[in-house]
Amino acid sequence: MAGYRRPASEAERAAAAEARQETLDKLHTQLSDGILALNDPQAWQAWLKFSSQFHRYSFGNSLLIMLQDPQATHVAGYQAFKSMGRQVRRGETGIKVLAPITRREPRLDGAGRPVRDDEGRPVDRIQVVATKPVTVFDVRQTDGPPLPDPKIGEATLLTGQAPFGLWDRLQGLLEERGFDVRRGADLGGPNGYTDFGRRLVMVRDDVDDAQAVKTLAHEAGHVILHPDQQGRDCRGILEVEAESVAYMVTSAHGLDSGQYTFNYVAGWALNAVTEQRDLADILRSTGQRVIGAADLILQTTQPAPTITDTALDALESDIRVQTDPTRWEAVSVGQAITPEPPTVPSPALVPSVGR
Repeated sequence: MAGYRRPASEAERAAAAEARQETLDKLHTQLSDGILALNDPQAWQAWLKFSSQFHRYSFGNSLLIMLQDPQATHVAGYQAFKSMGRQVRRGETGIKVLAPITRREPRLDGAGRPVRDDEGRPVDRIQVVATKPVTVFDVRQTDGPPLPDPKIGEATLLTGQAPFGLWDRLQGLLEERGFDVRRGADLGGPNGYTDFGRRLVMVRDDVDDAQAVKTLAHEAGHVILHPDQQGRDCRGILEVEAESVAYMVTSAHGLDSGQYTFNYVAGWALNAVTEQRDLADILRSTGQRVIGAADLILQTTQPAPTITDTALDALESDIRVQTDPTRWEAVSVGQAITPEPPTVPSPALVPSVGR
């Protein structure tokens, strides 16, 4: 990348780190704003309210719903539909599912001590202790105003070229951490995945380079942030963090993945939204982890100077010395000052352009 020069001194490295941090902070703000807005703040808020009031069903309940009403799409309880302005029609037969009975318990560490958050408050967890039958209805059994578009989370694949050299640098980063990177034709649905047990990262081989490198950056986020995925409670948080890292890394390299990332992150973030934690809080609380991981990746993937860059830097330095009077050697009074011509790098050091 022309014009790039690897920082040489401690001061330059510190300045580069500060500039990188400022870039990442800016990108995280753009990411948060883009997800929260989705180009239509009112539509987003309506969908968030709509989604948060619908139950999330387990595999078993999904089977129960399918067996009782194979055509069901959006299923919720009577009061949930009522709060959205829709009314269950008289005489409709409900769908029976199992609802959890829960209780709140303190989370304990390996030594049996209460786990505390950053502010010293005890962290609780919700324990399912039993289930009870409840009645729900499908949206087809209700009347009222249209519901918000449920397509948030359906991301459009990126097209076009990837930033030059970014795939190789990301692959090198993952290989240094002991992971084998491969491409595959049929991954069963996802664009990529990380198998921590096999130390394997897979990326689809039937997508454009821009999408492939974005997916590899996403998996690099998982590798850095989630080496023990079983230790995290919510997959939604895992995906929010990994995709946010991918957005920052690719954006810093000149590839805008917002058209994919905003919907993808919003869709997964909905799975992590609770009554106590809204979307903005999720993005805010994961921000520092995301920025730290993106910074670590960028330290490795920022392009190194090419032979041409090195030669041009040397030429620029020589010219600066020859034209800066403060750096000339002292001469006798009356002696003419004739700067020597700048040293031109050997042709062997400067590859021909366009060959």
